[in-house]
Amino acid sequence: MKVVLILVLFNLQSGSEVITAEFDDMAACSNAAKRTFQGVDSGVETRPLVPLEGTSVIEGTMIAYGAEGQEMGMYSCSPSSTGAENG
Repeated sequence: MKVVLILVLFNLQSGSEVITAEFDDMAACSNAAKRTFQGVDSGVETRPLVPLEGTSVIEGTMIAYGAEGQEMGMYSCSPSSTGAENG
């Protein structure tokens, strides 16, 4: 099974950057996301996104916080539907 990473880096000066990639498993996907955020702030901490009541988000979406508590971005690792059979 392939896993798709969707990652958004928040940047107030130049705008948010969206990164996508495909991995062979969930662990590799999560590790890549954490390494990406650590490249910006080595003190990164990730926590599950808790959606507001009445809203929906991709299951497993995580928010990344910097060492000073600021939101750095968010990511999700989801099974790829590429090549899946419909029907």
